[in-house]
Amino acid sequence: MLARLLLATFLLLFWALIGVSLPLILSLPLGLAGLGLWLLLNIYPDKFLLHYLQARETIETDYPEAYRMARAQAHKFKITNPRIYSYSGFFHRAFAFVAGQRVVFVIDKKALQLARKDEMEALFFGLSLEVHESLARRHTMALLLLSVIWAPALKLLGLRDYVPRTAGWLVQFFVAPVAGFVFRVLMPRYLWKKFLTSLATYPLEELRLRELNAKLDQPNLDQSSARVFKYRFFAANHSAAQQMILAIEGAGHPLDVMSGFKLEQTHV
Repeated sequence: MLARLLLATFLLLFWALIGVSLPLILSLPLGLAGLGLWLLLNIYPDKFLLHYLQARETIETDYPEAYRMARAQAHKFKITNPRIYSYSGFFHRAFAFVAGQRVVFVIDKKALQLARKDEMEALFFGLSLEVHESLARRHTMALLLLSVIWAPALKLLGLRDYVPRTAGWLVQFFVAPVAGFVFRVLMPRYLWKKFLTSLATYPLEELRLRELNAKLDQPNLDQSSARVFKYRFFAANHSAAQQMILAIEGAGHPLDVMSGFKLEQTHV
């Protein structure tokens, strides 16, 4: 609910900034278009995120074991059978997106290729647990709002193909903190703690997930200011589309940060 309210507020502010300088005959259609966009974002948040990640649906014949394990874990938690998408990222993430009755698992190609059978089974277990705990639904909307903040910034600065370094730095150091703050408001750390506490009741799956994270060398971008600085420098030298992927991956979720997460130190 909070994510939808913030999304509506963001679109209203955008309309106010643009519409105030336009005559009523143009401002009104712009407002209606914004309302239509808000409805689409609420109905199809997963579709927008798949577009921003440049993800493609996998073919079951290419990954028969992955589909079998994903469906087995979905059946275990009594959730909708997921559709599996893959994308080419930088930090080898895995996401569970939920919209209505749709469930989508989005996994970096390298993670699909490198994970052992038991690690992949644990990965689908973790993603299914996210859906079961209703964390995935909230995470989907939080990532969508983060993306909606990033998208106009990348467009307005004219970032095409490989971005000018100056423009890239402007985006990273002025837009990234705002988007990151909004994401932290929607996904406070106590939600991570709650999920990881639930995951800890399944020690075998948790151990395998930690092994997979170690194999993929998942970074914890919240670990230090120096790491965040390095990340932003890295992002500023990539195309607008790649920066969007980096923004979504950099937001983080429990399966990414679990290796550096201390439950006893967690605070809201």
